[in-house]
Amino acid sequence: MEPANIRKTLHGVPGWTSDGTPKPLPSGTPAFSEAMSQARARLPGAAESPYQAVLDDLKRQLAGSGRLTVAAYDQPSDDDFNLVRDLARGAIRAHDGKASSAGRPLLASGEGGDAAAELDRLSRRMADDILGWGPIAPLMQDDRVEEIFINGHDQIWAQRVGEPPRRANAHFLSPNHLRVFINRKLDHGEGGRGVTVKTPWRDHRLADGSRVHVVMSPLVANLGEGAIAVTIRRFRSVARTIDDLLRLGTIPADLAGLLRAAMRAQLNICISGGTGTGKTTFLTALASEIDPQDRVVTVEDTPELRLDHLPNWIALVTREAGEDTREVTMADNVRHCLRMRPRRILLGEARGPEVMAILQAMNTGHDGTLFTVHADDAYRSLQRIEDLYLMGGLGNVPLLAIRRTIAHAVNLIINIGVFHDGAGRQVRRVREVAYVTGAVEGEMIAFEPLFAWQAEPGREPSAGRLAYTGAHPSGLIARLESRVPGFTWRAAMRAAR
Repeated sequence: MEPANIRKTLHGVPGWTSDGTPKPLPSGTPAFSEAMSQARARLPGAAESPYQAVLDDLKRQLAGSGRLTVAAYDQPSDDDFNLVRDLARGAIRAHDGKASSAGRPLLASGEGGDAAAELDRLSRRMADDILGWGPIAPLMQDDRVEEIFINGHDQIWAQRVGEPPRRANAHFLSPNHLRVFINRKLDHGEGGRGVTVKTPWRDHRLADGSRVHVVMSPLVANLGEGAIAVTIRRFRSVARTIDDLLRLGTIPADLAGLLRAAMRAQLNICISGGTGTGKTTFLTALASEIDPQDRVVTVEDTPELRLDHLPNWIALVTREAGEDTREVTMADNVRHCLRMRPRRILLGEARGPEVMAILQAMNTGHDGTLFTVHADDAYRSLQRIEDLYLMGGLGNVPLLAIRRTIAHAVNLIINIGVFHDGAGRQVRRVREVAYVTGAVEGEMIAFEPLFAWQAEPGREPSAGRLAYTGAHPSGLIARLESRVPGFTWRAAMRAAR
């Protein structure tokens, strides 16, 4: 095989740049050998690589031995990983013993400590391929990775904190390899949950709280037949409390006290922002102020909220319709939670008719409700809630009645945005806090800005700050001061002026 032909196939292989040109690799190193074997395996008609042959034999051995439970493939323990690594070491040694006598290349090449280190690396890689995350294992172990995008079997992208997505030097062997791999993750040890031609999309939550969305052809049109596109939104516990939001610069110090008082006074709070602005993280941080004795019910489409610090917490999730099962919607679960005597209701994201049920709940004594919506500011947040209410299908309800329902239900709107700093990194900041007065003026729901983002002239938007507007809303002040012992508006806002 000509080296030039191999080089053409090295796009995305570790040790090679994204345009297919080689990085310097000493010819005798394990990295060089691995890159060359992967390249040969990717050529049309190429024989199966030794690594893949040993891996497939190991998979068959495990499947026939019964030494791993079905659950181990979904949530493997340390003992499961150790078992597979030990078996992988034995399989690699057996392969290399035969290969050496036949004059073929070794998998764990080298002398002494180098060979032992290579054996350990390969056995860990095989354990990741069987039980873990295979080609994307390093990305799943990187705490700075927020999102992973898999565009077919040969394109993997990763987005780290504050950075744009970048292509990773990793790939799956084939479309079928990717499909089998991701379906094993989706099956969750039960079967029937993976993507198929009949059901070519899935939403799933991993054991660590990360969120996975999978869609395949025929819904994906540009990646070839049988292609799968996977989006993994990593669960990163970067802000669990209001103090964490303060430390990260998401909120200023003068807003922190107001948010704590708002939670203790059980205000109904809407958190708005675009995709990826950290709405769910912000909601989780606010939930740290909930009394541990409170009965809390969360309602989500795909579970993302982690409220393990609350002992009296129930998480309700939706269910898709199946052959013998009916669909359970967000609206259904809101109605269920109202029968569970919650002290607090947290709606992960309002997207449809469930808004009608949650507004009715807030208007009938369920104070302290938190929910999120997609919107760019307070005004558009109220518009979005109104639109979602109308999606409920009650077309005979006058708009004025809908707006009054919203005005009486929602107390605070907190809008979050993503800015780019001078170095091009993304930073998340609260850019508006507004108090909904409860009135409808003309065709608008009345609200009063409490904090607003002030940009510095001539500088990037992130150089601005969230500033108190000087507002003095009597209704909000009366509620906070009557429900939160020791809180006074004057003292809380003095530092903000």
